Amino acid sequence: MRSTWPFFGGVIVALHFFAVTVPILAIVAILLSLFDSLGPDEAVLGGGSSVLMRDEGGRVTLRMTNTTYAQLSVPVMGEPRPRRLLLRQSTDGGNDGNGRIRLDAWPVGMPVDLRRPPIYTIRTLGSAANVGDDGLFWTERDGRRSAWSLADGSWLFDTDLPLAGFAFEPEIRRVAALAVADEELWSRGAVGVITYAAPGRVLRRVLLVSINPLRGNALRATLTASRLVSYTEAAPGGRVIELPLAAGPVRIPVTASDLDIAHASVPAGLKLSPLRPWGE
Repeated sequence: MRSTWPFFGGVIVALHFFAVTVPILAIVAILLSLFDSLGPDEAVLGGGSSVLMRDEGGRVTLRMTNTTYAQLSVPVMGEPRPRRLLLRQSTDGGNDGNGRIRLDAWPVGMPVDLRRPPIYTIRTLGSAANVGDDGLFWTERDGRRSAWSLADGSWLFDTDLPLAGFAFEPEIRRVAALAVADEELWSRGAVGVITYAAPGRVLRRVLLVSINPLRGNALRATLTASRLVSYTEAAPGGRVIELPLAAGPVRIPVTASDLDIAHASVPAGLKLSPLRPWGE
């Protein structure tokens, strides 16, 4: 009789073990089957193109919506390698040529990144938009082109004339841009805004100022007939940007990092004034 107690004890322990482990194994099997049915992790971004034409009592209106995607690597200051971004560009325009432009950016990492809000969004009005080979997002409205940073979506500068582009070395590229001064700057006598920029960032922005208000009005009206040029000479930095004007050229020596305003030459009655960013 004494030898049967260990047997019954073992049976009881075994039954207890199965009573506990079998439900756990069943739950694990169910969860594994659920995970298998879910498949790989993925994310989908929608978008498309459409055209809407409407007859409103004899007045026909046309509205076009386009959405495109692009993937590219964008250099970011402070990061050792370019950042891979997925860009979604949306334009919504009508008969008048101007419409809504939007650019959303996501990091290219895991599918979960695309389920999160974009890291930045650019919203503006314009008639055209494109991602340039210079690593900038360009929009256009009424003949004026605006440059936006693809690193963080910030506005960089405007230009009403073709850019003057050059390089100090193959990997040190610079551009100079000129825009007619906006009305908010007229009270300061501003005629135009000259921007000196590196890829994705502004190095310096200066105002071309007329001391005589009447002359300033005339210069603003004719400024787009001129053009910024750049050439090398025996000057500090070895390069100059020049704006030819009827009264004489505006000449500014440049280095790889800045405009050398101290050694610039301007016609009589004009001057250059640094334009500080807001808040400085």
